[in-house]
Amino acid sequence: MAKCKHCAAPLPSKSIICEYCGVRNDIELKKKSVGSRLPKSKRTCPDCLIFLESIDIGKNNRFIIEKCERCFGLFFDNHELERLLEQSVDTSYWIDHNKLHSLLQHPLHKDRLVYRRCPECNKLMQRKNYLNRSGIIMDTCRDHGLWLDAGELKQMQEWTALGGKQNALKDKIDEKHRHTRAQTRKRKYGNRTTHYEPDLRSETSGMQDAVDMISSLFRFGSRFRF
Repeated sequence: MAKCKHCAAPLPSKSIICEYCGVRNDIELKKKSVGSRLPKSKRTCPDCLIFLESIDIGKNNRFIIEKCERCFGLFFDNHELERLLEQSVDTSYWIDHNKLHSLLQHPLHKDRLVYRRCPECNKLMQRKNYLNRSGIIMDTCRDHGLWLDAGELKQMQEWTALGGKQNALKDKIDEKHRHTRAQTRKRKYGNRTTHYEPDLRSETSGMQDAVDMISSLFRFGSRFRF
């Protein structure tokens, strides 16, 4: 049984929070790569407005990311984040729904609603929920990359390790299949459903005929009064 890294008490199987000391325990990941520092980047932190540090975290090949030494935010060029997740997190073929729920309830970083500018082009970035359901809000620039606040990369790695990414991809495939089936049914059956629309003119005409008939009967009957 896993134990709390703070008080050594046994951890519950369905949560990452210790029931005895209340400390949030990290999800086990691959060994981190510290990386080597390089000359400072020409890009600036969107919050602190200071130049970012360039760090090579590659093991065999060069892999440079940029980090703010003050707020510890990270900037990734396009496609670098997925590459880092592949290197730092083992592929998960199972989904721990209970711990995923616990992870979302106790994030390492609490998002605040703020729109930041891209460290490269200075345009406002868009806020996006990673894979639509991770709860991790990224600041993205379509042309240059994305920004993660301190703690969000760790949260993303833990979410991926617990099967969050596989679960999100599974839901995306299921939604695509549902859409395909709906389109197939639409092409097959078309608009065969007929809707009854009453003919108000015929109804009005019928009622008038009935009134005329009753009036005729009264007139006919009046002829035989004594």
